[in-house]
Amino acid sequence: MTPEKILVIRHAEKPDGHGVGGVEPNGQPDVKSLTPRGWQRAGALVQFFMHGDVLRHTPLKRPKHLFAARADQTGDEHSKRPYQTIEPLAAHLKPAGGIDDSIRKEELEKLVGKVMRLDDTVLIAWEHKNIPPMARLLLPKSEKVPNWPENRYDMVWVFDRVDDIWHLTQVPQLLLAGDSAELFT
Repeated sequence: MTPEKILVIRHAEKPDGHGVGGVEPNGQPDVKSLTPRGWQRAGALVQFFMHGDVLRHTPLKRPKHLFAARADQTGDEHSKRPYQTIEPLAAHLKPAGGIDDSIRKEELEKLVGKVMRLDDTVLIAWEHKNIPPMARLLLPKSEKVPNWPENRYDMVWVFDRVDDIWHLTQVPQLLLAGDSAELFT
């Protein structure tokens, strides 16, 4: 069994270190959480991935399985953002396994191995620096993998399998003011 399609997004907006801080869902300040704009994106992603009519005309598909990088409980890097980004979507989809957040952000081979044992469509919310290395585990060596820009939260990487070879397509989200249609190079 292998998935039909793998969708990968970066977690939504994070604190910028210049005054825009993260907040918990209850409004309490938290540097490891999404910013208010990040929560807006998380909410907008629900319709983005749920709307059947729109999905028929794009490379996207409603996900059946959800993954988010695990929020380690120690150190400065224990970001809750990947989980928070897809939590509203999970509330609507109600996937059988919930959100799988059992894998740390650097455990890419473990993630890909687990994803490859699933069916249908998988959505992964991850930390942007680890998305290109994840893509390199899926794609043929000859396919160029772009870097994920530091300032971009508005793209979906879609991996489709044709004749047992994975191919990458980029789909701009265009959900919030300021989102860009420019593909990564």
